[in-house]
Amino acid sequence: MKKFAVIGKPIKHSLSPRIHHEFAKEAGIEISYEAIEVDPKSFTSQTNKLFKEGYEGLNVTLPLKGLAYNFADKVSELGNQTKAVNTLWKEGQNICADSTDGLGLVRDLTNNKISLEKCNFIILGAGGAAQSIVPSLLGMKPNKVFVINRTFDKSLYLINKFKNSKVELKAVKEKDIPKEDIQGIINATSFGVDGGSFEFNKDLFKGIKWVYDLNYSDGQTAFCEIANELGIGVCLDGLGMLVNQAAASFEIWTGIKPAPLRVLKSIKDSF
Repeated sequence: MKKFAVIGKPIKHSLSPRIHHEFAKEAGIEISYEAIEVDPKSFTSQTNKLFKEGYEGLNVTLPLKGLAYNFADKVSELGNQTKAVNTLWKEGQNICADSTDGLGLVRDLTNNKISLEKCNFIILGAGGAAQSIVPSLLGMKPNKVFVINRTFDKSLYLINKFKNSKVELKAVKEKDIPKEDIQGIINATSFGVDGGSFEFNKDLFKGIKWVYDLNYSDGQTAFCEIANELGIGVCLDGLGMLVNQAAASFEIWTGIKPAPLRVLKSIKDSF
């Protein structure tokens, strides 16, 4: 039986074991998939131990994605762009790494009939979550992407990482609103997860057609609640992204392409 796990801290509430076991059931294979708490201070020793114990693949969540990038021997092109990875596996003596977060987001947007081509949209947040999705979003050929963060310098730092992109990527100060026609907002902050009030200008939502919150819950996320109150027609949370990025990891490890939409429906129906 193949052994896999998701590592992070905290990790006990992760949906990943359920998602991957459902993928395996549909594929007609048996796997073991656990949620294992790994402390950042002992990341290297604990992760090496897991691979020595026969784990063939690991998903990596916060706050370990940057450490996983530095740990790997071989990193995909996308992983090198994001400098943070969520998927590890062993090939021979090498630990390989990839980032499937952005792919998961793009697939979920596509499944919900949201096209980014020639689109103007805002990313709220400029931390690791934003960094992990920007390359995949730019690959969808939007027109302009605006990054707004509570710390403006952090927005500048993020866009400078992708300054060679053909897409116009702009850092915008927190209280400013882009004058361009904006179609959507992607929330890459931890608002709603760590408590606290919404610190951005709600006028940002004027004229917006859709919002996407990278966070998810068994109900409506705090960000989606605000968007709904302001009359936004399409409000999506990050559960679809989670299932789709998991599907990409599962395919890397097993060579089997799962059916994420069926698993996503199963999870939503259980909430």
